[in-house]
Amino acid sequence: MIFCNLGSGSKGNSTFIKYNNTAVLIDQGFSIKEIVRRLNQRDLNPLDIKAIILTHEHSDHISGVAPFARRYKIPVYMTELTYRVIKQNQFNNVHIKTFTSGESFKIFDLGIKTFKIPHDAADPIGLVISSGGKSIGILTDIGSPIESLFQHIDNVNLLLLESNHDLFMLLNGPYPLNVIQRIKSRLGHLSNDQALYFFRKVSQNTNTKYIVIGHISETNNDPMIINEMFSKENNKRIKIEIARQNYPSNVIKI
Repeated sequence: MIFCNLGSGSKGNSTFIKYNNTAVLIDQGFSIKEIVRRLNQRDLNPLDIKAIILTHEHSDHISGVAPFARRYKIPVYMTELTYRVIKQNQFNNVHIKTFTSGESFKIFDLGIKTFKIPHDAADPIGLVISSGGKSIGILTDIGSPIESLFQHIDNVNLLLLESNHDLFMLLNGPYPLNVIQRIKSRLGHLSNDQALYFFRKVSQNTNTKYIVIGHISETNNDPMIINEMFSKENNKRIKIEIARQNYPSNVIKI
């Protein structure tokens, strides 16, 4: 399997996963021009993409979905509840496939397992994408590291994990109180300390070889802080990479 995060943060999110001839995008929050530019930077072909799967309806995850789907004539998968709350006319002439949170299904060579996560959206989901005996977990936009999430990503080979904010920076930063309360609520985003707790649990999985840290706030966090925190906890069995907002990650093969 091939993994590449094409961008992660409040200005846009998208992740490319491929096995054999089947590739999918998880979310698509960039313009067609920008997402194709990022794919090309990593020698990835947009024509390989067979579907887009949406984790939830927030604009940084869906703003580029419909134009891209129309251009490349590919279906968009989302939960039924997510489809109900989006502006459906923006998806005119797009093939929509809905499912229920918790459902598993296949897209050609890829197995897709979905599960509910705590976030302030209509029906937010995490994902495990698997094929060829390998699996990749997608776990971002989470308000709290609830124990039930661990069973879903048990023994994934690679995990994209949110580490959104440093709590001190958030509390002492420029955001208004209502936004601060939303971010640090149980339906908001993971702090570095919460993500580190998650990392400690996940690192016990012997199959997990890669952790990609994503959805890092440009205002309330610092990749240097994350590097220091996670490096202290890592036994070097797991490779850690930080997903950035402005450019794609390395292509990781598992």
